[in-house]
Amino acid sequence: MAEAVLVIKHGALGDFVMASGRMQTVRRRHPDAHVALVTERSLVGLARSMGYFDEIVEDSRDYRFSTWWRVIKRTIADRRWDVIYDLQSSNRTLCRYYPLALAATGNAMRWGRVAEGGLVFRTSTRKPRYVPWFWRNRREDVEWLPPDLSMCHGGHENFSVLPERYALLVPGCSAGNEHKRWPASRYRELTGVLAGMGLKSVVLGTKAEAKEVGEICSGNPHAVDFLGKSSIEDIPDLANGAAVVVGNDTGPVHIAHIAGARTVILFIDRYYGRIAPKGNDKVASLHGADIGDISLDAVVDAIGKVVEK
Repeated sequence: MAEAVLVIKHGALGDFVMASGRMQTVRRRHPDAHVALVTERSLVGLARSMGYFDEIVEDSRDYRFSTWWRVIKRTIADRRWDVIYDLQSSNRTLCRYYPLALAATGNAMRWGRVAEGGLVFRTSTRKPRYVPWFWRNRREDVEWLPPDLSMCHGGHENFSVLPERYALLVPGCSAGNEHKRWPASRYRELTGVLAGMGLKSVVLGTKAEAKEVGEICSGNPHAVDFLGKSSIEDIPDLANGAAVVVGNDTGPVHIAHIAGARTVILFIDRYYGRIAPKGNDKVASLHGADIGDISLDAVVDAIGKVVEK
């Protein structure tokens, strides 16, 4: 019987795509295994397009105990996984997934939790007395592969409206992170500069970014409103078809640079040192104490540098 391996990784989107290299590592470590992923509904399409998983299990953000128990019982306890990789490494998995799985089975199985410089495995145990899992870990060094989404392809339903030469602009970010959004007025100014370079601006967004996309595109002959016209799994091809991608520190922009597109990312100082891509000459990362501190001239200069590469 094939080895059964479970990977746990929820959102947000940016965190999920950053973990794509670790997902690929798991697949390579278990080439003949049945590898399943537990993730949230919005990420299922992207996860399928990666090609690393034989099965995907949805886990909603419903925090009722009955829902948690149903997910844990059906996904973990009843399935008897040989190895579980916890790529989420959060209180969600430490305080709910693991104790509930242990209560349901009396067997801790092998539970892998990401640690700096390696992976911590949990070996099988049927000891009747509960001992916190992190007291019985075994460290194993892992060579993590770099993140890669170049294999992801969507349905391209609206790609026929794309200009022959275009720049992709991503002016939004997840709800509650409005402080990470470069002003829409600057993006609108940027579309004029890009037009002078022979590039029409395709502005990407969801309903959460409707205000910003409208401010940039309304009455603007240099911009194409692509609001709600693409799926997450469309983004790698959409980004690689662009001369350059310019956007805030948000999931679609990280998908773009991980998929190999020429990208300019705008950060606030708080996240720049921890998240900004390093060692990639096709990506330029700009930052300021406030996102508004990043000037239009600095963005235009960065575009020139990555497009020349």
